[in-house]
Amino acid sequence: MATRTHDIAVSVAPGLRSAFDGRRELSLGVPAAAGIGDVVEALLRLYPRTRQLLAGDGGEPGGLYLHVAMDEASARELSPGGGGMPGGCRLYVFALSRPPKGGRTGGEG
Repeated sequence: MATRTHDIAVSVAPGLRSAFDGRRELSLGVPAAAGIGDVVEALLRLYPRTRQLLAGDGGEPGGLYLHVAMDEASARELSPGGGGMPGGCRLYVFALSRPPKGGRTGGEG
């Protein structure tokens, strides 16, 4: 028996398109029971240049890191214990600047 899959749309912000082979939008087929971790893993596998955009201790302060956003209903379905990937889901990938070391963004403390 074949595993059910859903195609989801992924919109890529202009600043990240070089990491996604210049694409502004892509379609990603994932198992219907996939969670958000599965989706991120698929993106990293298909577009390996995105790995350098993962938030972690090794990045340069002020450098960009990857964010994934979706609507609330999709987030509920993709959470642990949710129903899995909803058909017609759209994800948005964009980048924000890493905070300076120590996590402070400025101002008096």
